[in-house]
Amino acid sequence: MNIKCVKKAVCVIMAAVCLAGCAPQGNKTQNGGKTVVTMLYTGDLPNFEKLVEETYSDIDLQIERNTPGTIDGETERRLRNGHGSDIVSSSLASGDVLNYLADLSADEYISAYQSGIMHKISYNGKNFFIPLPAQYYGYIYNKTLLEENGLSVPTTQEELFEVLSKAREKHIGTDENGSVIATDGTSSVTATFAIATQIPDFFGLSEGIKWLDDMKNGKATFKGTLEPSLDMPLELIDKGYMNEQSFRAVTNAVPILDKMKSGKLLMAFDNVNMLDNIRRDSEYEFDMLPILSSKGNPAWTVSTPTAFLGLNKTLTEKGNEEKLSACRKILSLISTPEGQDAFMLDNGAAYSYLVDYTPSSDIVPDGIKDCVENGYNYNISMSNDFMLYFGNRLNAVLCGQKDIDKAFSEIDSYMQGGETQTATLIGTINHDMIVENYNVRLMETEIGNLISDAVREVTEVDIAVVNGGSIRGSLYKGDVYNYDLEYVCPYPNEIIVLEVNAEVIRKMLENSLSAMTRDVNIPGGRFLNVSGLRYSFTPPAENSPARLSEVTLADGAPLDEKAVYTIAVTDYMAGKSGYSDNNGDGFTMLNVYSDDTPKPENVKLVRETGHTLQSILEKYIRSHNNEEIASQIEGRITSVNENE
Repeated sequence: MNIKCVKKAVCVIMAAVCLAGCAPQGNKTQNGGKTVVTMLYTGDLPNFEKLVEETYSDIDLQIERNTPGTIDGETERRLRNGHGSDIVSSSLASGDVLNYLADLSADEYISAYQSGIMHKISYNGKNFFIPLPAQYYGYIYNKTLLEENGLSVPTTQEELFEVLSKAREKHIGTDENGSVIATDGTSSVTATFAIATQIPDFFGLSEGIKWLDDMKNGKATFKGTLEPSLDMPLELIDKGYMNEQSFRAVTNAVPILDKMKSGKLLMAFDNVNMLDNIRRDSEYEFDMLPILSSKGNPAWTVSTPTAFLGLNKTLTEKGNEEKLSACRKILSLISTPEGQDAFMLDNGAAYSYLVDYTPSSDIVPDGIKDCVENGYNYNISMSNDFMLYFGNRLNAVLCGQKDIDKAFSEIDSYMQGGETQTATLIGTINHDMIVENYNVRLMETEIGNLISDAVREVTEVDIAVVNGGSIRGSLYKGDVYNYDLEYVCPYPNEIIVLEVNAEVIRKMLENSLSAMTRDVNIPGGRFLNVSGLRYSFTPPAENSPARLSEVTLADGAPLDEKAVYTIAVTDYMAGKSGYSDNNGDGFTMLNVYSDDTPKPENVKLVRETGHTLQSILEKYIRSHNNEEIASQIEGRITSVNENE
């Protein structure tokens, strides 16, 4: 069954670049007499939760943590399938998502925000969102390393390159790849970086302002205009100051936090929250530089809202009055100075869009204070769809996978009418299989079992494992289309088959449990979903990681120490992208590709299947097209206490 589906490009650039200042999830309604309100966010918000529950004793605010990719890419699918949170958190979602959001235009707290930002994020004169406090972006730099080595703080882009050159020559703040400066390589940060470099020299000038107006009205193009936005990152890569591999879709984000803390990077383009995290428990002193001009224009900072909050439209339906009232109280509270302070304390944000707001603490880094105090700050508020698409295409150019002319032609095509794709019916599943609150990185799940079973069946191996970080979206009851699978398994890593022994299997599982907690309280993606195996583990404690307790075959039989097992894994786990910068998720015991890491003797590459997780899942569902696909929790993975 083929259906023609047109994905419209949404709202050109909402707010583009302007001067700053210018059925609910789980169907839970009551908890001990309190109204339960759910909110999807990237991390914990303990101070804001405490403020809400102390202010309103009848409200229980519950934060569901999830990855930014889920908040961005999954928002519409969640809402459409009845799993949307009560308070919707998004990087300025637009298009079809707005059909699932309540109109906030008449709510009193809307007037608490600067009219400029509210106008820029409105749609057809209506407000569906309020902006959370913003993060300042700039160049975080190791002040100690500069001072100790007689290097001056740069004030122009030319001086910045001189500092990077000298640092690399002397191996100051240089990592194993020879990089002295980095971004995390995610699409949204790449887009922010590229746009930020053009603010002093284009967007702040009359020609740039005119281009923005023309673009919003569909009268201008990116191609032939914004190619210079890649000049600086391309030059950084060309001179060897920045690693092009960090922009590849199959690699992990650069571990900026660890590298900056340890002095293995001199600089990083990131935000104030990252700066605050870097400063903790580091022997070095750090500060932030503004964006520097290459044409003699004044330096600028840029800021972007941490996220935008809206309300699930189902709350406006009859019978949800109590929960709707609770949600409006929460949005009203966050629209006060007290609410902003609590959120900023949780998130490290540094700028509020409230009309009357004075920060409760001095949180603006010294290096960008002059820019902020003198009004040299640009606010970047762009539709989420655009930021992801734009950043994705720029990443492809930066890592050498796409020609710059083709990339910008694709961006223009997207902005002028979107992409047309064929939606093909794959099969049917009989119940929702949900990815939420990092569950695929912490425990056995139905969707984890389904995908690992699919890999095992299609590749015809003894054992299949799927790292939780590769599963990014839910499957919902009913028809499954090809574009659904793009959300579920978006990464193009190839599935390969290895021969391994029992010792390798145990080491693999031990590694999979080693990152269930991280510095930012977000579990790493190496946790393994399995088919053909069962294992148990003791959960992580305050000062120790989770530990493998027992592992058996699927039928409960012990592993045969003398046997050789066929096992299906991704080439990513087997070292195809190497193991530096957190790539390969530490599965060095499976290495068959990387020459920079020792290759174990008891691992043999049997074959490369040519399949990705997405193509395998599609083949599996199609092969069962005469039945509804089901998956259940079977006790494959269990958590046990040491005293049990």
